[in-house]
Amino acid sequence: MKKILVPFDFSSYSLAALKTAQKISAKSDAEILCVTVIPSEVDWELLSDEAKKNYPDLIEEFEEAQEVLPDYLLKIAPAKAPIRQIIRIGVPNELILRVVQEENPDLVVLGAYGKGYVEGNFIGSTLQKVLRKASCPVLAVKEALDGNDFRKVAFASDFEPKSKIAFEKIKPLIKLFKSTVHLLFVNVPAHFTSTQEITSGMNAFMKGHEELTFHQHIFNDSDVEKGMIAFTETQNIKWIILVSSDHSHASSYQIGTTETLIFKSDLGVLSVKS
Repeated sequence: MKKILVPFDFSSYSLAALKTAQKISAKSDAEILCVTVIPSEVDWELLSDEAKKNYPDLIEEFEEAQEVLPDYLLKIAPAKAPIRQIIRIGVPNELILRVVQEENPDLVVLGAYGKGYVEGNFIGSTLQKVLRKASCPVLAVKEALDGNDFRKVAFASDFEPKSKIAFEKIKPLIKLFKSTVHLLFVNVPAHFTSTQEITSGMNAFMKGHEELTFHQHIFNDSDVEKGMIAFTETQNIKWIILVSSDHSHASSYQIGTTETLIFKSDLGVLSVKS
């Protein structure tokens, strides 16, 4: 892992994301890119220098951020590894995704608003749009994950072949912390699957990853998301990996399992596309 991108908006959630990224960087020597976007509907990067003069307030905010941010980050999140700061003006999700394209990070660590958060619009939030369109894995956190938290993780899946493809993308992070991987299948009445079929899928999934430590779990519940939350609580697991569908070209975006877990739990949720 060489590069981690952290959107930073001065909230406690973005600070949790930054501290989580620093824990990963301390193990991997990954460069941290801290992206701060000054919100505006203006597409700043397309304006000429002359046209930018018509927006003195934005210029003032940009210059203030350039001046304040380095010392502020050093004060609230001291660490040995330097942080590269990127400050942009525009629509936050669009600029974050633009930087993802430009920098090609291995991981985005993004602060998520708290459980039951209703101030503002959860649907269509910056978090959802980054989850939807980012080309790399996205880890959403509400509380900072430390080294101990990373040592065990739930990988919730149907264990179809696509899940193995997705796992390869985050395997370096698993190996970095020597994480014990708890393979999880939540069995619900509406889509009941036999133990034999589930076990067969898990066994096939583990082939080629013999250097890792796995535990297999079949957890029964009435609802998939509730089952995931209940399972992680019983195992004292603080983060979970989910394989998500590619919604990048979808005309609409409905809340799926990833978003539900972020909204209803305090788990760190790592979304990785197959």
